[in-house]
Amino acid sequence: MIAKAIRLLNKHWSNVKWTFTDLAWKSKPNPVAQEVTNLEYSIGVVTYINRYEIHFLPLIKRLVTLFPDTQLIIAINGYYDLEQQEQYLVKIKALLKTYQNVTIISYEEGQSLSKLWNQLIIHSNTDKTFIFNDDIKIASGFRNKLEQSGILKQACGLINKSWSHFLMSKSIIKQNGWFDERFPGVGYEDQDFEIRLVLNNIIIQNYSVLNIKNIVFKTTDFSYGENIATDFEKYSSDNGKVFYKKWDVSSVEKTDYTWVRIIQAYAKLNTKMKTPNFYPTIELNKW
Repeated sequence: MIAKAIRLLNKHWSNVKWTFTDLAWKSKPNPVAQEVTNLEYSIGVVTYINRYEIHFLPLIKRLVTLFPDTQLIIAINGYYDLEQQEQYLVKIKALLKTYQNVTIISYEEGQSLSKLWNQLIIHSNTDKTFIFNDDIKIASGFRNKLEQSGILKQACGLINKSWSHFLMSKSIIKQNGWFDERFPGVGYEDQDFEIRLVLNNIIIQNYSVLNIKNIVFKTTDFSYGENIATDFEKYSSDNGKVFYKKWDVSSVEKTDYTWVRIIQAYAKLNTKMKTPNFYPTIELNKW
């Protein structure tokens, strides 16, 4: 009982602190970006129409404020209502073009999250790219905490044990392959990628970083169409079908199966589902 009460108190106190953080950010002036001089890493964010007001607008203000010298790559996903999407693209592009450190990638129709993550990496001018969900909050001390965490000593890594905010490098893509674009929507692409990391003997370490909060926004209207079937109320069911076609998963140890943290189970590849090279003409050797 005491432990539960402490957890509830800590959660409440965290919510209070983030409420004051949000109020403080609202009082800050609009940021002014600079010429990109940070050559150590870039930052990529995927976003779409239904997160613009509540999540993306606050996030881009904070990112430009804290990282004015860093390339910010924004991948704007498409939407099934093309008329609404056209209006949205005009609005978001007008905003982003006011920041000289922002690179824009946009689509009229919905694309898979795997493709969007790959495009962030391709358009990054650095080997290392932080990829953040658009439904996160960051506080004013986030950049210092991030750079002091030690994650930049690695070629890839998770922030606070989550693929909602992670570091990826082109050198890792060269070894592990691209995010699998056969996943048509959202979900399971991180599990697939981490299984391949394990099978390729690549360690992805976790780094605890303060001043960042993952909201875990519950999607009710996907980019791909109306009434999209979901798994766990947030992943595309079609992605789940691809995942279980590609991987045989077991809760018990079996010969030729490998234990993987992210799925908390053993996995074995269906050899007919090996990950293709989606971008054979992209030059990764220089990284």
